[in-house]
Amino acid sequence: MKEKHIDPLIYFDFLRFSLHENAEVPHSLIYMDWDALYNFGRKQTILGVLYYGLTKLSNSDYRPNGQQILKWYSGYLSIERANKQTYKDASALTELLYKKYRVKSCVLKGQANALMYPDPYMRIPGDIDLWTDAETLDILRISRDLDKHGEIGYHHIELSYFKTPVEIHFFPSFMGNIWHEYKLRRFFNNRKEAQFKMLTPLPDNLGSIYTLTDDFNRVFQLSHLMHHFFFEGIGLRQMIDYYYLLSKGFTDEERIETNRILQQVGMYKFASAVMYVMKDILGLNDKYLLMPPNKRIGKILMSEILQSGNFGFYDKRYSFAGKSVYSQYFLEIYRNLHFALDFPSETLWGRPVSRWWHMIYKAWLRRQIRKNIE
Repeated sequence: MKEKHIDPLIYFDFLRFSLHENAEVPHSLIYMDWDALYNFGRKQTILGVLYYGLTKLSNSDYRPNGQQILKWYSGYLSIERANKQTYKDASALTELLYKKYRVKSCVLKGQANALMYPDPYMRIPGDIDLWTDAETLDILRISRDLDKHGEIGYHHIELSYFKTPVEIHFFPSFMGNIWHEYKLRRFFNNRKEAQFKMLTPLPDNLGSIYTLTDDFNRVFQLSHLMHHFFFEGIGLRQMIDYYYLLSKGFTDEERIETNRILQQVGMYKFASAVMYVMKDILGLNDKYLLMPPNKRIGKILMSEILQSGNFGFYDKRYSFAGKSVYSQYFLEIYRNLHFALDFPSETLWGRPVSRWWHMIYKAWLRRQIRKNIE
């Protein structure tokens, strides 16, 4: 059945209402199609966030009917169950790596982000991303000990050991431009030791995990957003993660330092587009913005978010799934040419070159496994 077209501004009104604890019920609620909003929440992987807003409508004449409420509540319960499992697995993996291999780890994104939300079960979970204090070859050795068939990527190796899929990272993130990536990884390494010190308890005695420091996280999560903007696509879930991170606040000195790093690693312009989404779409207060928003590029970013959904799963223009490595390579170049004027270092002499380096490095990693581990 063809989905009814609703002005997305109505969705954004309700999203801001869901994010802000003391927000007034939006006037546009009278026009809300709750089934269409439900589909929008699924596409953007923010169903739990929107349900949180729905729970604040107990006295509204325009809340959904009983059958719709049941559907939303059922969706939330499913998210809650998935979160509990992911929390338990993240804690168990943290403990396993240290007790068996003496390796310290911290959680990147995912459940560490979920802890920043007002309800730690409202964020739809994905896999578990871990960064460790081990060397790359040691990570490969440990991963092969736990899972003989985990796929090797450029910056992580996949691991199937618990119910929740795991990615153990050699380094947290990367850039398309190799020079910018060098400086980004230097930043990561300079702040690395502090990332294994913040032991954070999980809700309902589900265990504990190590989480990132805010100064590190502000740069790391932007690099993650930027990577997915240029490859596959990006959704509102990742933007809301960043909203809650910035909402924790920072000093003027911390803002200046973060912006200095963003300029060094070539992310400042993209960050200014993200600030447009933070302010105009999510309603973040100006005092939490890292820099003035770039409205023009921000609208381009927002258009991509609406068209692609979570990690590009709903993008009808480009489909990377099932394509060969070479087909993905040329499709990515074609897609990113649309952003070449604003981001030439990523799209023209960045990713077209770095993808070959990624291929060579992954081949070297596989060779090391055959030579030293298998």
